[in-house]
Amino acid sequence: MIAYSYIARDRSNQVLRGEMTAQSPIELRSRLHSVDLQLVSYDTASSSGQWDFIRAVHPDRWLPVGSRDIELTLQQLAMMLRSGLRLMDALKALQLQAQRRSLARLIASLHDSIARGESLGTALTGHSAFPSVVIQLVNVGEQTGNLENALQQSTEYLTQRRNMLTEIRTAIAYPAFVTLAALSVASYLVVFVIPQLQTFLSAMGRDLPAMTQSLINLSHWIRINSVAIVLGAVSITATIAVTLYSKQGRVILDRYLLRIPILGDALRLSGTTALASSLSIMMKSGIRLVGALKIATESQGNCYLASLLRNASYSVACGNPLAPSLAIKHGFSPILPSMVEVAERAGNMDNTLGEVANLCETELKSKIKRMSQLIEPAVILVAGGIVGYVYIAFFVALMSAGGGVR
Repeated sequence: MIAYSYIARDRSNQVLRGEMTAQSPIELRSRLHSVDLQLVSYDTASSSGQWDFIRAVHPDRWLPVGSRDIELTLQQLAMMLRSGLRLMDALKALQLQAQRRSLARLIASLHDSIARGESLGTALTGHSAFPSVVIQLVNVGEQTGNLENALQQSTEYLTQRRNMLTEIRTAIAYPAFVTLAALSVASYLVVFVIPQLQTFLSAMGRDLPAMTQSLINLSHWIRINSVAIVLGAVSITATIAVTLYSKQGRVILDRYLLRIPILGDALRLSGTTALASSLSIMMKSGIRLVGALKIATESQGNCYLASLLRNASYSVACGNPLAPSLAIKHGFSPILPSMVEVAERAGNMDNTLGEVANLCETELKSKIKRMSQLIEPAVILVAGGIVGYVYIAFFVALMSAGGGVR
């Protein structure tokens, strides 16, 4: 068998690239034609052992399926279905052009499940890569005969969620990296370098400057209490892990996170945006409010907010309005219950929730930007102060060794 890299076109004249093994170019063309793809050009992908090795170790071949892969797959599937390709053939084409083995296996599993008579929504249920919101949208799309639009809505929902998470992580990652790097450099100097200077100066009969001596004392204390420090760090880590693993502990932790100034506001906006966006998309697709609330509960990252949604779902199922259940202090953003109350009276819940999602997303981006503007200078100042103090103490000790400082 020979591995071929090919370029083909589907019925909508879209260019597709992928790889396939075949005995000959004739078999390659025949296999592509069986899934309604027209071969444009091809090349052997395994011309040398070195190229085989590079392909084998390339991250795209073994990394797990990510959100971006799911977005692209759903978008391509919607385009293929819209162009008239059958679902089974579209899945087969997606499997052939998948760059990651994990994604190809996932699509192959979907293909096999549908071949056994399952619906696409049921097949998606067996894979954690697909959020519950996407699964429900696909179920509704299949029931209403509008699967292409359901897949497109799912893609837009996943893209919006990924962009929001990326902005939050980016805002947190830079300060965390700077702090970690500064503490690592300072710790190395304190624990390993400066004690050697002490030995050198002691051999010369000189005393350490006060700044350097304070760091030496800190280094001695760390060395003496290293076992206790490690045990303490392990205990704290284990406590946090148990708290995160415990359902009730996670609810309590997430509840207090929402009360932290600045950070809590950002987390509330993030949760509100996710809720309003998912509810709006599901209700526009025809999912009733009670069912949409249950699905949104599973997609909520903050466990405390998820508990509020469970209570809200039960309250709505009992015939009560939604707005009072969301008007909880230190819960969702205050704008959500206010706008929901107006929407319940006017009867345009789906459109109102979409506007709330857009408004909260805009405010969240602005708040993240302000957080970065406040946190980054503070982190640089603190980290720079720590490293600067250690460096000054280090060079003062060097000057003392040369007789410049006593």
